[in-house]
Amino acid sequence: MSSTTTTTTLTSTGGESTGILKLRGHEEDHFPELKTKGWTVVKNVIPPSKAREYEDRAYRWLESFGKGFDKDDRSTWKPDNLPWFSKGGLFNRHGAAHEQWAWDIRSEEGIIDAFAKIWGTDELLVSYDGVNVSLPFKNEDLGDRGEPWPHVDQSPNRTGKECIQGIANLAPNGPKDGGLMILDGSFPLYNQYFAEHQHLKPSDGWDWRDSYSYPEETLQWFYDKGCKWVKIEAGPGDLILWDSRTVHYGAHAEGDRPRVATYVCYKPAEGISPERMELRKTALEDYSGTSHDPINFRLTGTNVTGPLSPDEKQLPKQPAVLSERAKKLAGIVAY
Repeated sequence: MSSTTTTTTLTSTGGESTGILKLRGHEEDHFPELKTKGWTVVKNVIPPSKAREYEDRAYRWLESFGKGFDKDDRSTWKPDNLPWFSKGGLFNRHGAAHEQWAWDIRSEEGIIDAFAKIWGTDELLVSYDGVNVSLPFKNEDLGDRGEPWPHVDQSPNRTGKECIQGIANLAPNGPKDGGLMILDGSFPLYNQYFAEHQHLKPSDGWDWRDSYSYPEETLQWFYDKGCKWVKIEAGPGDLILWDSRTVHYGAHAEGDRPRVATYVCYKPAEGISPERMELRKTALEDYSGTSHDPINFRLTGTNVTGPLSPDEKQLPKQPAVLSERAKKLAGIVAY
């Protein structure tokens, strides 16, 4: 079933933009759990055999830094043998977002189709998100890189559906393998939390930055309402989806298997301003990454925050050559 609808989108400055989308049904027709629970797992979006190929390319990418990591020698699986990462195994520096293997995953039709069903249009833009390889380090102190950080990737000022985030899962991901932790039940409480925690609002108002970290002492508010932490498990080629209003964090690997995944997020191209589109093009040219929302994004990467070591460059090991479909997803070719 198709129809048309008028959509209103908050811009990064708090204004609104309006666009017309051609719909291919409704989100609840395809992924009803997104509307009720705030998360779901879509099975076999990428063929498992192809997911394993992507997993191997991720390991080869880490080996290409020449720091001593060897996929086949677990004695080399140490933080010092890897390029800098955060939060268990998040890589968003070194131009990682623009590696060929990362763009190949973004261009997978199964992933694109899932987001087309969510938004009701094939005319999408994609985020320049990072990648994740969380190795099961033994006897290594990760410090705050291994600690939970419950958060949402949406400003408290944005109260409606703004962004659906995704993880393209590439390796078997069980309860101890690291990965997405969801505070199940938090999604429908998003607006109520901020309404009842006005004392936490800064004097100049909530930040428009699409990120809010929950103070530890406020989590009991959720627990008292029956919310529980759930580790999302997935197979190779599965797509994990969640609404940005759902409290979550990425856990580090604790068992014997690594977590290998990339972050994928798409939104309708109709909603972007000419200025933001130009910024996307600039980010593509200098290999900058972006935050999750492809429309209301902020830049990430080495150039934004500065290198952490003399050998850190914002240059992919294998810079992506984009297909025609990928060029549209990037925004450098119009729909």
